[in-house]
Amino acid sequence: MKRAPNQPVGELTLYAGIFCKTWSVPDAGTMLPQHSHEFPHISLIVRGSVRVWCEGEELGEFHAPATVKVAAHRMHAFLTLTDDVVIACIHAVGDAGEPAIHALHEVEYED
Repeated sequence: MKRAPNQPVGELTLYAGIFCKTWSVPDAGTMLPQHSHEFPHISLIVRGSVRVWCEGEELGEFHAPATVKVAAHRMHAFLTLTDDVVIACIHAVGDAGEPAIHALHEVEYED
């Protein structure tokens, strides 16, 4: 897979036991790799359109404003379908007060 020329930019907020990471993705065709969380969460599609997979199953296309519910420990990924996409992932944090990532999928990029 080729690395997107304009990488997504993330902004993290932790407040009152809630984690919110907002991703700004400049280009259509950008894949946000699979990952899973310790807690169920909502991904809010704030701007633009995405295709979503969960555990390898395509959930469909979502057009802002839209919410995607993701159960705990479920691998999920996003593909941007339009330029200028904004996604906010919102979930609880662990006892340590930090976001609890269950698993990450490492992507190998071409040189």
